Amino acid sequence: MDLQDRVEHITATIGDLRNATTDGPKSRQLIEALFRAVHSFKAAASAEGRDDLSRIAHEFEDLLHSLRTGKLTLDERVLQTFDTAAIALREGSSFEGLPKLTHETHHDRLPAEFGNLRDDERHRAVAARQEGANLYVMEVVFEASDFDERFRKLKERLEKNAEPISISPSMEDDKIVFKVVYASRSEKIPSQTVIQQALRAGEAVAAKLGKQVEFVVRGEEIVLERRWADVLTDALLHLVRNAVDHGIESHGTVTITTEESQITVTDDGRGIEPENLPLLFQPGFTTANDVTDYSGRGVGLDVVKTTVEELGGSVSVASEPAKGSSFKIKISNQDTRPIKTPNPSSDA
Repeated sequence: MDLQDRVEHITATIGDLRNATTDGPKSRQLIEALFRAVHSFKAAASAEGRDDLSRIAHEFEDLLHSLRTGKLTLDERVLQTFDTAAIALREGSSFEGLPKLTHETHHDRLPAEFGNLRDDERHRAVAARQEGANLYVMEVVFEASDFDERFRKLKERLEKNAEPISISPSMEDDKIVFKVVYASRSEKIPSQTVIQQALRAGEAVAAKLGKQVEFVVRGEEIVLERRWADVLTDALLHLVRNAVDHGIESHGTVTITTEESQITVTDDGRGIEPENLPLLFQPGFTTANDVTDYSGRGVGLDVVKTTVEELGGSVSVASEPAKGSSFKIKISNQDTRPIKTPNPSSDA
């Protein structure tokens, strides 16, 4: 991309920003995009020996940083200044500098768990709260081998449903852990958060029973409303524990597959006899011969079915003796039912 192409991108982003001034999350997203575009232009201009353009871009970048940190308020005067800067970058014309438009802004107090945010992140968090959103902190865990692609998909879905504020990665053994602060008027939970609980429960059961079980997670990253996250947490805990206890004999694989509107738990174990399939979701039905810490009381699948159906979803099962079983939970359109806005803290 040459310098003129970069200027055209900057100009187009300014136009998008002008059209989004009444949309807080969208305007903040565009300000971040504009900041990155101007920063990239500055580096490219410097690499080509255009120090004059690099200096203009640097001043432009300073103004954008003031906007990102709340020291500058987005208004028509600021947008006109951006237009002037873009013209100077395009024409290489003389430029006396951008006017000093900054002013001090006092941030609202944030809850303690958000105390480590940078100035620009803090400003976005405060602005989102002032617009009626709540702030949330979540952690998602990925295998190091494919975390980049899986996290990219999760971030894309989160951006459609909420406003990411801060993303902090760290390593735990051979896994990548992302701590994400985000703003939303209704709490959105990544499927990874729910699935990890089920995997830990499955690993604990496998260890207790002395079985060698590999746990595999495949598919898309899903962002769930709190009501669906709560139901799926219990459902997946039960299905994964069942797969380990009833399905896997001594060793095998349990796979959780996620798609946009469904989650499937599959094992390659002993399977279910055909005559038992219609009875699985009946209250009190069990195929276990003995009551254990994990199963045998006839309580579980009927509750899973009932709670999922109460939210408009469905549960189905397919199985073949000696080849394994597959339980599929279909998730209804999450936006068709009213959502109760959670209150995660007294300050949020």
